[in-house]
Amino acid sequence: MKADVMRIMLVVNEFPPEKIAGTAMATQALAENLAAHGHQVLVLVTTPCPPALVDGLEASDYQLLWMTVRPLRGSGIIWRIWQAWRAARRFKPQIIQGQAVSCGLIAAVVGRLLHVPSLCYAQGYDVYESTRWQQRTEIRWGCAWPDKLLAVTRNLADTIGNKTGIGDAQVLPHAFALPERIFTRDEARVRCGLAGDAHVAFSIGRLESFKGHDVLLNAWVGVVQQYPGATLWIAGSGSKKAVLQQQALALGVERNVEFLGHLMVDSVHQHMAAADVFVLPSRSEPFGIVLLEAMAHGLPVIASDVGGIPEVVPENGDTRLVPVEDVQALQAAISGKFSEGFASSQMNRQHALQFEWGRQVGRFEMIYQQLVR
Repeated sequence: MKADVMRIMLVVNEFPPEKIAGTAMATQALAENLAAHGHQVLVLVTTPCPPALVDGLEASDYQLLWMTVRPLRGSGIIWRIWQAWRAARRFKPQIIQGQAVSCGLIAAVVGRLLHVPSLCYAQGYDVYESTRWQQRTEIRWGCAWPDKLLAVTRNLADTIGNKTGIGDAQVLPHAFALPERIFTRDEARVRCGLAGDAHVAFSIGRLESFKGHDVLLNAWVGVVQQYPGATLWIAGSGSKKAVLQQQALALGVERNVEFLGHLMVDSVHQHMAAADVFVLPSRSEPFGIVLLEAMAHGLPVIASDVGGIPEVVPENGDTRLVPVEDVQALQAAISGKFSEGFASSQMNRQHALQFEWGRQVGRFEMIYQQLVR
């Protein structure tokens, strides 16, 4: 049964092309899929759009509005609520959804002022990294005031309960989409310039400390000792890129590591299709959409046993969870996977496809309809 067409306002702190990160990309995908179902969608970004990026914004089926710089120091949250209220008055939404706890607070205040149902969709980092003061104020208010509280994993929902006492969060996982063209492993290896028997590990994420790429490089030393021709692909950009490149040089594995920089979506999936194993060595990870994308290719995955990751991977799939920052365990897991030889995992693929956007957008629509009615 097709959902009733609605006017939906999404409030988010970051958005492409300024930020190419989990919440930003997930919000863009949600807006695109809701619009594809015929809904009127406004994405309101709580930060100004850098002037250099304005000309690069592409036309889309949803409205995109960036907030302006706050006029007075210390007026941040009040200024954002004011701008959100003005945008909502013009757009006249039936639902206002905050794509983080801080955005949930904005959605709740504006929703109450305009008598519109509101949601907070907790993403993770703002909760996991919150101070005691934030837990008592912004985090608690942002989770308690909206009409509905969602969390991407049960781990995050429980963490919200432990830190704020609010225990009624409904779990609604992230989703992902596959590109239209999917390359076979042989095709992808040819396009990436790989020999058929090359050993390749792939990791993608922001090059920041919490993603643990430094741990991966330390583990990679032992892998290269066993497999001198092995290659580690690290995709992504961030403030730690130069530091990581220097680390690879100091460890003597610079010839076995390729920093690919930011990759377009099709290129990400091409590299996933070509690799032997996907590695996510995060110190902190609320969800990990890239795990779903990798598993959709049947790729074995090795990841840190932290945050929401255990809920994202299948119990009986080709997955290995290792303790956070355990260099030896990470090295052994990668080397062990290389020694087994590559085998596509049907279990990983079937598990990942449960999180595809074609299914997930309908779950959002059901929640919206319940609130509107």
